[in-house]
Amino acid sequence: MEEHNFYSRQTVLKEIGEIGQEKLKQSKFLIVGAGGLGHPVAIYLAAAGVGKISIIDFDRVEPSNLNRQICFTREDIGKKKSEVLCDKLKTQNPFITVEGITKKLQLQNISKTINSFDIILDCSDNFNTKFLLHDFAWWHSKDLIQASIYQYEGQIQVFNYSKDKNTGCLRCLWNNKPENHCVQNCSEAGVIGVVAGSLGTLQALESIKLLLDLGSKHNNTTIMVDLLNLELQKIKWKKLDDCKLCSKKISIQDVYGLHTPFYKDYELPDLNQPNMILVDIREKNEIVCDDTYDHYKIIYLPLSEIKSWKKEINPDKKYLFLCQKGIRSSQIVKEFRNQKLTNCFSLHGGIDRMKN
Repeated sequence: MEEHNFYSRQTVLKEIGEIGQEKLKQSKFLIVGAGGLGHPVAIYLAAAGVGKISIIDFDRVEPSNLNRQICFTREDIGKKKSEVLCDKLKTQNPFITVEGITKKLQLQNISKTINSFDIILDCSDNFNTKFLLHDFAWWHSKDLIQASIYQYEGQIQVFNYSKDKNTGCLRCLWNNKPENHCVQNCSEAGVIGVVAGSLGTLQALESIKLLLDLGSKHNNTTIMVDLLNLELQKIKWKKLDDCKLCSKKISIQDVYGLHTPFYKDYELPDLNQPNMILVDIREKNEIVCDDTYDHYKIIYLPLSEIKSWKKEINPDKKYLFLCQKGIRSSQIVKEFRNQKLTNCFSLHGGIDRMKN
């Protein structure tokens, strides 16, 4: 079987074509939860040709899972969910890479876990995980598609944070995370498998649309689906000026009570970085004589000149960019990294933080 034949019914669509298929092939998706939502999400993303799919879930298959977690069979009971689901996907599509992650997602590991993915699909079933995923997806500018189900109903939310994180967030709707037991879970309230299948399928579709920039956008919108009466409702909300997360007045450190600085993957805490070239991008009139880092070997290159200098970057070396507050250096590093220059880093907080 040839790869182009596998996707032939998809690439014939003018909105996708060979270019869109190649973009899917180069993408990396993270599915959080290998349950009722995670199964249709994983199946359809694998069938669509998403190049790398990682599935994180630390649970094992139980008999009660089988009515809605449709890739599992009786022989899988007791096995790790993420590993079993990955094996099924490998059989389904031999042209993609699939990875099972069997750890619990939590505050200590979430940044490292979501760091390398283009799109995150929240198929979890508890508020702790949902808000943790959302908050750090916002912080890291990662696209996120969330879905939830309850009996015959479901809801889906799309957060396009890689393009714009200034229009509002989930915390603008729910400032405080609801208590985990304020809503019954599936074992208490009951669920029919096709409800999970329907919402998971929509979730997979929204993620493909988001990656390929297809169809309408759903910023600041909760889409409610009543499958018993086959009705759909859209609930819009506005960005809050004093939002607990996305307000400029508050940071994620405050939300999670972090007492040490929280660094993004492209930020470093100080100048003591071995074998790294330091590049000061402040303008000449900003630099005053002080001894903050006079023993470091630094290249002075104003931001106004840096784009023309970009071709001088050696891919075999590492560069740490710095400015007064870490804002401009962060922006230029993100721009360079979008151009595949992953050897560029920014000094967290800039020179000002070094002096405090």
